[in-house]
Amino acid sequence: MNKASILSTASELRKRYGIPDPEKLCKDAGIILLYSQMGTEDYACKGFILKLGSTVSITINSDLPEDMQKIILMHELSHYFLHVSTGLAGAFQDFSAFSEAEIREYEANLLTAELLISDTELTELLSEGFGFFECAAKLRVPAELLDFKLRLMREKGAAIAEAPISALGGFMQHLRMKD
Repeated sequence: MNKASILSTASELRKRYGIPDPEKLCKDAGIILLYSQMGTEDYACKGFILKLGSTVSITINSDLPEDMQKIILMHELSHYFLHVSTGLAGAFQDFSAFSEAEIREYEANLLTAELLISDTELTELLSEGFGFFECAAKLRVPAELLDFKLRLMREKGAAIAEAPISALGGFMQHLRMKD
């Protein structure tokens, strides 16, 4: 799946569900949302999606800070809309240097960034002179997720500089658990 396809998926989701609130999106999509304490160690599970038959559930680590819970929930929803609901778990292109798992994570990060970070809000922050890491802090997102958003904005034709980092698809599993 390429960036243009992911942008198209984001557009379709906005048309169908409006501004994406991850908890409401779960309810509207018929996904069971669970919260469970999974620990506060940096290596602790942050969240996962499970499909058994026609039942889909997402479980989020309730020990995470609230902002991170929202990001992880949208990331798991992105897996649902890109991979689980479409049956495309094995059909990938454009990222052949990565393993399939890395590709799925990369794609989910792109969709998460597109749905959670407003083009308008980010453009305003950049025009006000805020740097990359300041924008990430003001938007309350990991810098890696902002890197994914900038990639998509360039895909849409925005004249935006590249990020000072280059995030990998699996960055979320390495996020720190505490603020």
